Amino acid sequence: MAERLRRRVYTILEGWDSSDPVARVVDGCLLTLIGLNVVVIALETMPGIVSADAPGDEAFFLWFEVFSVAVFSVEYVARLWVAVEAPEMAGLRALRARLKAGLKPMLIVDLLAILPSYLFFFGLAPFDLRFLRVVRVLRILKLTRYSPALQTIAAVIYKERTSMLSALVVVVIMLVLSSSLIYLAEHEAQPDKFSSIPASMWWAMETLTTVGYGDLTPVTPAGKIIGSIVMLTGIGLFVLWTGIFASSFVEELRTREFKVTWNMVTKVPQFTDLPAEDVAEIAAKMRPLVVPPRYTIVRTGETATAMFFVAEGEVEVEIFPNPVVLGPGDFFGEVALLHDTERRNSVIALTECRLMMLEADDFRTLLQKHESVRHAIEAIATERKNALDNPNGR
Repeated sequence: MAERLRRRVYTILEGWDSSDPVARVVDGCLLTLIGLNVVVIALETMPGIVSADAPGDEAFFLWFEVFSVAVFSVEYVARLWVAVEAPEMAGLRALRARLKAGLKPMLIVDLLAILPSYLFFFGLAPFDLRFLRVVRVLRILKLTRYSPALQTIAAVIYKERTSMLSALVVVVIMLVLSSSLIYLAEHEAQPDKFSSIPASMWWAMETLTTVGYGDLTPVTPAGKIIGSIVMLTGIGLFVLWTGIFASSFVEELRTREFKVTWNMVTKVPQFTDLPAEDVAEIAAKMRPLVVPPRYTIVRTGETATAMFFVAEGEVEVEIFPNPVVLGPGDFFGEVALLHDTERRNSVIALTECRLMMLEADDFRTLLQKHESVRHAIEAIATERKNALDNPNGR
């Protein structure tokens, strides 16, 4: 019983099943609470919002904090409890699996989101309430768990950590050289502004980054020459850094998209018996498509340019007088492609749907290469065409 409950909680918190209504509700509530925490933390820093003259307002913020800490604490403990269900923890003892999970970046963020409040509540915090209000803004980092974009950025930074660190070392070297040279050139002319190499580093930083606040400017000819060289060097250095990040970011997006497409392809019954390399080839040709409810995917009379596979959700094929509902694992649009005709029926999404679109040329290549897939699709297409040609015989 306990193991079944633990697996269910794991599915809700970590399973990433968008079709699970409970998981969607839990994720939505946690996202809402995180957002409200960010708003409340910002409001608390405004003058007059929290004051001794308004005890009711102060009590509201206090109870909201207690509620938030309680919810985030339950979430943190639950994630530690279900950590043993993670595939990468297979074979590990429960205690070791949970300790290993607790060292993951996201669980460290979860701990940092609640730990300062506990330290303050129990009088163990080496800081005052104002510092606590600011530290709690770390809860916004919990959004990383629910944001694919933030997860992608984190993955890119980790993947390119060596290259980006190398670029950072070059920036640090340029920072030291620039501050040293500008100190030698400007110290005598502006001893108050360029009093030392560490003091000159602020000018070097804002010049290398081409920010140029204007608070520190060279006045000697040598200083201006050095400044020009530093600005041009800074542009080149940060373009290099940006290029490393941008290329890796695009690659990571493509990898994630391929993984999503792979998972969608494996849900189609016609592809389940294919070797992994064939599935990979098909996945590379598929284009994921997400449509909202009541969206018309294909229209009657259109030229057929692709067929579609349903990975999640339901669609309705408008066949008079008996519409047909298709769900995960079904496909549509193949009849017009096989017989090179216009679309005979419109297809509308009943729910939000995740589809895979296969272009006409790739569709024909797929049928030529995989005989089993061709037989399966042609058999269903023939059955559907006969039903359309003879609706009274259904």
